[in-house]
Amino acid sequence: MRFRFINIRFLKHIDWVTVSIVFAICLFGLVAIINATSSPFTGDESTLSDYLSKLNFSYVKLQLMWVLVGLIAVTIVLIPDYSVICDYSRWIYWFNIALLLLVFLTTEVRGMQGWFKFGSRGFQPSEVAKISLIIVLAKKMSESTRGGHRIERIKDVFPVALLFALPFGLIVLQKDIGTALVFLVIFFGMLFVGRTNLKIIGMILLVGIIMLPLAWLVMNSTQKARIVSFLNPGADTQGTGYQVSQAKIAIGAGQFAGKGFFSAGALGQLNYVPDSHTDFIFGVTVEAVGFIGAFFLMGLYLALLLRALYIASKAKDDQGMFLVSGVVCMLLFHIFENLGMNMGIMPVTGIPLPFFSYGGSSMLANMIAVGLILNVNARRFRWSLA
Repeated sequence: MRFRFINIRFLKHIDWVTVSIVFAICLFGLVAIINATSSPFTGDESTLSDYLSKLNFSYVKLQLMWVLVGLIAVTIVLIPDYSVICDYSRWIYWFNIALLLLVFLTTEVRGMQGWFKFGSRGFQPSEVAKISLIIVLAKKMSESTRGGHRIERIKDVFPVALLFALPFGLIVLQKDIGTALVFLVIFFGMLFVGRTNLKIIGMILLVGIIMLPLAWLVMNSTQKARIVSFLNPGADTQGTGYQVSQAKIAIGAGQFAGKGFFSAGALGQLNYVPDSHTDFIFGVTVEAVGFIGAFFLMGLYLALLLRALYIASKAKDDQGMFLVSGVVCMLLFHIFENLGMNMGIMPVTGIPLPFFSYGGSSMLANMIAVGLILNVNARRFRWSLA
């Protein structure tokens, strides 16, 4: 009897380039988190104990724990052939829908109702729901485009749109507009990759634009103020525009080479930049590493995305191609939105920087996404399953 599961031979087909890039970003992020959360340095520190006394390892320990949990998740995702995972896509999808419904029984956090709280910690199911959406759409769209067919009719898009609309609607009702935008990008990105008729994509976009006023009604007062602040950056730099204003100052303070990690007078450590280890970690980090360090970090992300696109192009079937393409859409929007809101060219939505910002739910979801990329790559080679 033959199974579509792996044996030890798969190890030589793991894409170590992808693994190395993700490892480099995670390591960079761990150092950045310590830098962002440490007590202010005065410049008078002269011994190792003086430096260590200023460092705060609490967040980095938690982040490291989630990295290790993520590695376990990567291993689990690698075990079955990705076609098996897609075969169970409906079960995965409806399990995540159940989580998104249960979260309405919880209390709001920062004006959003999207967290399960466990003491002082929390888990955000919408992060993992992004992966379930990618898997179920990959399965459905590979069936719709089998034999090289294009999606040419509205009725062919309808089943795909329904699979997208349910979790999207629940997340909008949770007032998590940032995550809802990620779902939109995944949906339209995968439609485009599936060679859907551009007129159909245009029609769906038009309907979405017409419904934008409804999104405004769903937003809480903080989210509305952030949009207004984005459209008029100088209107309230001490209020809703404070985070972006301070992040931009920190980025500018880094100049070309940066002040260095754990430097005296760093704005991040002096608490001038709110959420310095989460949403605005990029601004605080650029203050330390400057343009050179920012260029290096963006180079790592570019290398990761290009490598994933290469793996998608070499996938053995459309199902694998759709899986990796969906992951690329998700990561690309996360990177663009987070860097953009730190630089004031995108509204603040609370989107974390993949593998870099502090956050357990985000790290777990991103690691599962990496597992899917590695799975698709390993299965493009011929090797015995006996």
